[in-house]
Amino acid sequence: MRIGFPVLAALAVTAIATTATTASASSPDAWANLNTRVTRACIAMSGIARPQVLAQKISTSDAVGVEIRLVRGTDNRGRLQRKICVFNRRNSRTEVHDAGGWFGAAVKP
Repeated sequence: MRIGFPVLAALAVTAIATTATTASASSPDAWANLNTRVTRACIAMSGIARPQVLAQKISTSDAVGVEIRLVRGTDNRGRLQRKICVFNRRNSRTEVHDAGGWFGAAVKP
């Protein structure tokens, strides 16, 4: 059985496209490195004592390009503090905002 040029060309294009997609995907090590960078940045910016980044995390698409974490710890009087940390993957800028009110009453639409 002979395979014609158009079939070989289509197979070659498919193989190249598959290889390119696989090569551009992030590795588990790259994701672990990113998570470490986000955790360190959020802890440094939190301004609270004994900060902990909670295990649940939000990773947005590349179109938005941010990582979101919840950090908790205590203030200098021992009161529980919660902060929302937003880390920009493109430029590593980090913002931290108070999240205490996020656990209060619901807002009516």
